Amino acid sequence: MGSTTPRRRKGIYKLGGAALVASGLLSLLRGCLDLVAGPPPSSGAEILAWIASRSTLLAIANEALFFAGMLMVPAAIALYTSLADTDKAAAGAACGLMAVAAPVMAVLCIVHGRLVYPVYGIRIGTPDVAALVIAVYYGGLHATGILLGAATLVLSLVMRRGGYGRWVAYLGIATSVADVVGAYPYLIGPVPVLFCHVLFTAWFVAVGSALYKMR
Repeated sequence: MGSTTPRRRKGIYKLGGAALVASGLLSLLRGCLDLVAGPPPSSGAEILAWIASRSTLLAIANEALFFAGMLMVPAAIALYTSLADTDKAAAGAACGLMAVAAPVMAVLCIVHGRLVYPVYGIRIGTPDVAALVIAVYYGGLHATGILLGAATLVLSLVMRRGGYGRWVAYLGIATSVADVVGAYPYLIGPVPVLFCHVLFTAWFVAVGSALYKMR
């Protein structure tokens, strides 16, 4: 029994690390697609025209967000496993926030997908409904940005005392600030939002790589 536990833990680390890297890269892909598509207009009729001219970009971004969120589930399990011995309460709280963000992102994808993916031939075609979907989608992304910012900050503070290295912890603290700032795209503009995505991806890749190699 004692010989299988370390092997099982190593498998969790490898799966979680790979999932974290993939999630970060998918997040960056979505950020690049959002930059190309541009921010949505403010009126329903203009939103419908915006969707029609960018349906492919929005569809790919929708898929990228969905899988980025789902990959955070095994990543959160692996992160908790690696940090529970350092600070079980803080690691549990931070990974719990990640676990909350993942289903919120999935629901947002379902709502947002109705703009570009018809179900039984039904597609959103009225300005008021399109405006509501856009408002719910970006409002939900704002909430997930705050959740992930808080999770990243707590994880980074725990990592300062764990086996990830101080530079990963400090990168995470900077990323937590970027997560919160990036949750306000309508205030900071598309280019700063993309920079926030780059920082977020860099931290996910750094942590995922360390997790994958962890003994």
